[in-house]
Amino acid sequence: MNESQPAGAVAAGIALILAPIIALVIKAAVFPGWMLFIIVMASIPLLLGYALQIVVAANGMLRARGMFQTMPGRQRGIIAAWITSAGILLVGVFLVDGGDDGTYGSAFTELLGTSSTPGGEQLSTTLMLASAPLWIGGWLWLVIEWIVLLAQRRSALPRS
Repeated sequence: MNESQPAGAVAAGIALILAPIIALVIKAAVFPGWMLFIIVMASIPLLLGYALQIVVAANGMLRARGMFQTMPGRQRGIIAAWITSAGILLVGVFLVDGGDDGTYGSAFTELLGTSSTPGGEQLSTTLMLASAPLWIGGWLWLVIEWIVLLAQRRSALPRS
């Protein structure tokens, strides 16, 4: 990597690919329940968004000539990638779930020892609701930055 390439582009690309998987593993490992079932049922739009995220990461960040490696304004997209990656991880940690046995909680409430308590549920839900806009907003921002860089790259190409 030369000095003109942002150091965080490759790391952000790897985070874009791994963060959703890690979030799902955290969610499934700690308190699998009805919310996880709903996530699986809604998986088609989530998988389409994740596929686009992989394309952005692979083509824009992990390649030496990727847009987030070479184009002016690339840092905004790298920041957006980190925000969406952090957002999905936080949602996975804070999403309260439970099953028919009456127990409920999240990875966060499990760490605090407040699973199956109203206070733990309320705090975790509040933090999840604060994290969700980071995930979705960061993803939308990333896609917009990617499209802008695609347009800039296309307009910079010599016309034949």
